Amino acid sequence: MALTSSNSLNSHLHEVVFSDRHYINKLDQLKDLINYLDKSPRLPNQNFFMLIRPRGFGLSMANEAIESLLSRDEMLIDHLQNKLENQVDLTDLNSYAVLHLSFTNPKANNLSSFIQELQATLQKQIWEHHVKLKVQMSLGTDLRQQMVNLIKGIADLNKQQVVILVDNYDLPIYTVRRLEDETERQQALALYFDMLNAFRQAGEYVKFCLLAGHIKFGLSNNMSEGLPHVVDLSFSDIAATVIGFTVDEVKKSYAEDLARVAPQQGITQAEYLKALEACYGGFCFSDKMQKVLCPMSVTRALDNDGDLYAFSCDHNYNFVSEVIEETEPDLAWLIDKDGQDQLFLEEIDLFPKDKQLGSMLLQLGFVSVNKVTFAEGEHSLSWRYRFGLTNVEMRRAFMILMKQARPELRELPINPRVFHAGEDAYLITDED
Repeated sequence: MALTSSNSLNSHLHEVVFSDRHYINKLDQLKDLINYLDKSPRLPNQNFFMLIRPRGFGLSMANEAIESLLSRDEMLIDHLQNKLENQVDLTDLNSYAVLHLSFTNPKANNLSSFIQELQATLQKQIWEHHVKLKVQMSLGTDLRQQMVNLIKGIADLNKQQVVILVDNYDLPIYTVRRLEDETERQQALALYFDMLNAFRQAGEYVKFCLLAGHIKFGLSNNMSEGLPHVVDLSFSDIAATVIGFTVDEVKKSYAEDLARVAPQQGITQAEYLKALEACYGGFCFSDKMQKVLCPMSVTRALDNDGDLYAFSCDHNYNFVSEVIEETEPDLAWLIDKDGQDQLFLEEIDLFPKDKQLGSMLLQLGFVSVNKVTFAEGEHSLSWRYRFGLTNVEMRRAFMILMKQARPELRELPINPRVFHAGEDAYLITDED
């Protein structure tokens, strides 16, 4: 199953699969993940899961793939059947109706406009699933009850339980942060958390829910129960490599591209592969230390005749930029220091500080695990970690965000032999 295209402009799963370009097959891993979500022992309520990944890893496309498999998208599956060497066998995968929510480009600057954006997201799903609800949307509409009614309507129409997939679950929370009035911020969060709480209120109509995003926030507050019990798979073996490319996968699936671009860069294929790993790899999402590369950055480099740049600088890092400006953090405690806590799975506040800054940088991919010290002895309960800047690309992006380097560093090609070559000219000094 294609989670990321070799054409960075393809943003939807169907465009990727039907483009007839080669891609890395993640079907078996994806099926394993789906079965884990589907068949895990159920908590008193439904199973709720979260998956956090840095930008550029194709989380939304992964959710599209899950939706296509669970809903048995015949056109896509038939096309995969023709392209893949092995038969697409879904007999071990259950079928469900899918409610796929996606939050994009929030623009709300007050409570009323925030409510309208939530309503628009909900209304879009009502239309797409052809569900008729008795109450029309208004500013006073109970979003939680409308969501419950939508879920029940989808289940009744399809005569199946519903799987709920949420893309960019964290975007509404970024929006709330921009609201100037503290009371409005708390009310807005409560309304959003109530909307998510509908997934619990729908009871057995929901099979499981997967929330995908880039930063881990708490999903309840003093005004709303929200979703207090979510299983975070962001740093776990089951999801460690399902989104992201291993070096071996790149070597095998992109052999033709490597053979084409390496000579243009004046190096061997093996040397270029090592350069890709140094520039875009180093991401670690489990204690097994299975390193993966950022799919978007790898494919953009290959599509760019092999030229290496810090493509991640193009992403929207407004949240982390604002936090860094507000806190002016000294992160010497975080980088290349042994004995660290497991920070990856920690929740972030709207206005994070102290160790939460480390968790934020880990979740966004600027920093990654480069050493795990396992517990020794029966009385030792915790493992310890060592973190470092993830790779050349993320180091450059980090330097720009920390105002250690000028934004023009993004435009400096990365030398595939000497990665830091030319960077000194872009550093910000006291004289600047």
